[in-house]
Amino acid sequence: MEKIIFRKFLYDLIGFFLIVSISLSLITWIIQSVNYLDFISKDGHGFSVYFSFISLNFPKIFSKVIIFSYFISVFFIIQKYQLNNEILIFWTNGISKIRVVNFIIKVSILFTIIQILLTYFLVPKLQDYSRDFIRSSNIDLFSSLITEKKFIDTVKDFTIFVDRVDENGNMQNIYLKDSVDENNTQIISAKSGKIIERGSEKYLNLNYGQILDITKNNYNTTKVIKFNNTTFNLSNLKSKSTIFPKLQELNSSVIISCINNFVFGNKLNYSLPIFHCSKDSAMKGAKEIFNRSIKQIYIIILGMIATILFFINEKNSKYIINKSLIFFIGLICIVLSEINSEFLSISLINNIISIMLPVIIFILCYLFIFNLGKKSI
Repeated sequence: MEKIIFRKFLYDLIGFFLIVSISLSLITWIIQSVNYLDFISKDGHGFSVYFSFISLNFPKIFSKVIIFSYFISVFFIIQKYQLNNEILIFWTNGISKIRVVNFIIKVSILFTIIQILLTYFLVPKLQDYSRDFIRSSNIDLFSSLITEKKFIDTVKDFTIFVDRVDENGNMQNIYLKDSVDENNTQIISAKSGKIIERGSEKYLNLNYGQILDITKNNYNTTKVIKFNNTTFNLSNLKSKSTIFPKLQELNSSVIISCINNFVFGNKLNYSLPIFHCSKDSAMKGAKEIFNRSIKQIYIIILGMIATILFFINEKNSKYIINKSLIFFIGLICIVLSEINSEFLSISLINNIISIMLPVIIFILCYLFIFNLGKKSI
């Protein structure tokens, strides 16, 4: 009978948790997706790149709301059981309040492990994949970037100015600058032109103009080439969108490698292929690893805080006040979980305190609940 009771409680908790977490994640994801429309409107990426990028961002958003969603879920389910007198099923079957608390702690540990797997392994990998779509993509919607009488420099090492563009895409008085490399630059002017497609590739077809080929050397040579018609390949142009991985997108092993080498290795010269490891990046990396691992202990703490509801009488005149106080303490704990990593520094003592803080809170919270359980017997 006890297994059935606990199983029902677990199913109710997981069901409500999925509703809350997915709903919050979807709302946040939609808002962020609208903000990322700049990839199309300003950076010229295609819809396939955009949808791939935002889709791979959903697990990150989901992992961000888990702590809050879990606390809300445990708090709501316990309150629901109390208001519907379902909680009496536990007591009438000889299940003590401490046993229920221990059960919720076990469930919280399971959620903590899942969250660590998400934040430590899956989310950074998917974030790196999403950045790969930008790294490997070209400017699929270049024509959408063209604006009359405006210099467009969204594309890397490339600037274009068009005096007029008609509804058919015919352009008049075109000027463009292409930085081929550090020593070679082309400045092209043309009376007219139009973007044409050949299969999957795009070209700018130019008419009646000249190419100014500038080479930086000891003599700074310049060549002028006049043409009646020429084509400029647009398919290889790259956006200025950030392609360098952010710290949150790096594999956990890479960040740990940076921290270890900076602390125990060559502090001045150590670097990784993806990013340079320094005092600053090692410190930020330590905070990131903390957020991916130690921070998740707060899930267990929040589950325990919600169980304090078991020890307050719903018929007591101060029930609403006590319930609100428990909820407020939970919110404070959520805020603390977000800022805990900021306490990390070069100081060893500060780091030990920061790492041990959630453990200390867990022990104190459990001792407090255990004491309440003894008084309720």
